[in-house]
Amino acid sequence: MVFKINKPYSKYVLVAIEKLKQCIDDNPLQCKSAADLLDQQNIPNRNYIEKAFKDVYGAGIKEYQVRQRLEASKTFLEEGMPKKQVAAKCCYRSQSSFSAAFKKAFNMTPTEWQNLH
Repeated sequence: MVFKINKPYSKYVLVAIEKLKQCIDDNPLQCKSAADLLDQQNIPNRNYIEKAFKDVYGAGIKEYQVRQRLEASKTFLEEGMPKKQVAAKCCYRSQSSFSAAFKKAFNMTPTEWQNLH
């Protein structure tokens, strides 16, 4: 999922954002926030890196992180994990906020997803 890049970025920046993306893809539940992820990766010039990430991947770091968490939640639901536990595991404060985000992302509720799978 690479988009047309609107401006040239240095190799360093492209490598840094690819590393961030790979970190999120490998373990979307590892860091609770984009700031935690950037801290963990020791990324300097955060604003520039965040803008480059959005330019290249079409979503901000946090938005991409949330999307990947919701994708991961599908597996937990398929395994029969209770929705309240899935919500907590995916960094949601409540089951209802998780359900609303899930429905917005996938046009169905977590319960509907479980029933299909």
